[in-house]
Amino acid sequence: MKHYNKYFFLLLSSLIIASTVYLSGCISSPETTTGKLAFQQKDFEKAEIELSKGLQTDKEDIEAWYMLGVSRVEIGKYEEARIPFEKSKNAFANEQLNYWILKYNDGIKQFNDGLSSRKIKDSLGAIRNFDKALRSFKSTTIILPDSITAYQMIGDSYSYLGKTDSALLVYTSILDKSKSKDDAINIAKIMYKNGIELRQADNYEGALTIFKRVVTINYLPKDNTYYETSVFNIGYCNYALAEKAVKDGKDFKPFLNEAVNSLEPLSTTLKDKDLLSATYEILINCYDALNMPDKKDEISKKKLELQK
Repeated sequence: MKHYNKYFFLLLSSLIIASTVYLSGCISSPETTTGKLAFQQKDFEKAEIELSKGLQTDKEDIEAWYMLGVSRVEIGKYEEARIPFEKSKNAFANEQLNYWILKYNDGIKQFNDGLSSRKIKDSLGAIRNFDKALRSFKSTTIILPDSITAYQMIGDSYSYLGKTDSALLVYTSILDKSKSKDDAINIAKIMYKNGIELRQADNYEGALTIFKRVVTINYLPKDNTYYETSVFNIGYCNYALAEKAVKDGKDFKPFLNEAVNSLEPLSTTLKDKDLLSATYEILINCYDALNMPDKKDEISKKKLELQK
C-alpha cells in the first residue's frame, strides 16, 4: 500500500488471452463448439450462454471451463467465474496468470487515470475511473484469489471513491495475511481521519471509539504518528467529555482519570514538541480538577522547560 511506488504495470512474459486460446481436438457438444467459436470471435455473451449449456454434458472439457471463466469476467459476472477458473487452474495455469496480468494492468491504467482526474479536479472523471479500476481489480481476485497485491488495489480504489468502510474491511483482511507494518499504518491513517472528523464535529463519544480502535491495530508501531496522535486524542476526547459532564451536572472525574491514564505514558515517550506541549496542558488541567497539586506542579515545570 505504498502509493509512491505501487501503481505500475506488470509485463506479460507470454501473453495468452482470449484470441489465442486454441480449440481442442476433442469431440464436443454442439453448444460447447458454438461457445468456443463465439469465444474466439470475442462474443463473450454468446460464449457464456453456449458454454454454460455445453458444460452440463462436457464436464471434463477443461478448455471450455477456462473459456467460460474468461467470458463471465468479460461480461461482469465475476462471482460466477470463480468455479470455472478453479476447474481450469491446473491445465491452464499460464493462461490464467497472463489473463490476471492483463486485467491487473487494465486496473492500473484506470487507477492512474483516476489519479490524473483528481489532479485536475475532475471529480466525476475520477469517480468513473476509480470505479472501472475497482471492477478490474475485483476480477483479478476471481482469476487468482490469493493475490494480496490485487486486494491492496481494491482497498485503494475504495478509499479514493470515499467508501471508507469497504476500504477498511479490505485492508484489515490484507493485514491478517501480510502482518505488515505498512498495511497497519494505512489502516490507521484512514481510521484516524474518521476520528478527527468526528472530533471536529464535537462527537467525542464516536471519536473516542475510533481512536481506541486505532491504538489496538495489530502491527502498528507505537512510535508511529497515527498511534501517538490517537493516544493523545483519547485523552483530548475524555477531557472534552469531562467538560460536558460538568455542564450537565454529572460526575466528570471518570473522564479525567481516563485522560490521565492515556496521557501520562504518552508524555514520557513523545518526541514531537507541539504534541508534547498540548499533552502537558491537558494533564495540568486534569491534575488541577482532580486536586493533584504535586503532579500539576511537576508537569507545569516540564512544560516550562520545553518552552525554553
